[in-house]
Amino acid sequence: MSVSKQLIHLRNVKGISQEELASLMNVTRQAVSKWETDQALPDSKKIIRLSEIFGVTTDYLLKGKENDPIDIYSQHDSKAGTDMSAEVTEIIDNVHQMTTTKRCLIGIGIFIFVVIVIVGIIFIMKM
Repeated sequence: MSVSKQLIHLRNVKGISQEELASLMNVTRQAVSKWETDQALPDSKKIIRLSEIFGVTTDYLLKGKENDPIDIYSQHDSKAGTDMSAEVTEIIDNVHQMTTTKRCLIGIGIFIFVVIVIVGIIFIMKM
């Protein structure tokens, strides 16, 4: 779908006139009319502003559809996705296990430090 058709569709869905859109965009009604009749294209700043007004992405305005990340992944073999999911789960488990090991080592280190401090204090008090 062309930018002109997108603009007409979005403006109609939003229920605003060319005049209202022109006012929101700080352009003339004639500029909006030219965009909608393929006589001109809005510049990049205006495309961004249009996307904000209509609550859509610039991709939607320019290409006529949203880029859906799910579509990208659905094009791949489902077995590959399952294998990848298993690998990610394994990596997360390894990270969690490493974190637990680090916590234990830190705890042991603190315990040893406290014991050394207490022994030192007792030794100093006996002198």
